[in-house]
Amino acid sequence: ERQQVRNSSPVGGKYDTRVDRESAAEMLAKRAETAAQAANAPAAKTEQDDPDAGGFGQTVKDAVFGTKRRQGMIETMAKQTTRTIGTKLGNQIVRGILGSIFGGRR
Repeated sequence: ERQQVRNSSPVGGKYDTRVDRESAAEMLAKRAETAAQAANAPAAKTEQDDPDAGGFGQTVKDAVFGTKRRQGMIETMAKQTTRTIGTKLGNQIVRGILGSIFGGRR
């Protein structure tokens, strides 16, 4: 009777075949092996290794234009200018709306 139910089931054949999946211990062992191989790899090249990189010119460039982690003077000024313009524009709009609402009662 069980065999008939399994045969008539749409998923009956799916669970008949046995699958030997990778265990958690095997996954962790593979990860540890990969990490050990990465530790033996040559070190990545840094800015200190490159004699052409750095110096006063690079410092000025980083200060003016910024780096990936820090914004430069140009970006800072642009953001501040945008904030100031947005604030003043918003204030004028609010004053205009409130002035038209409350201005008629003088």
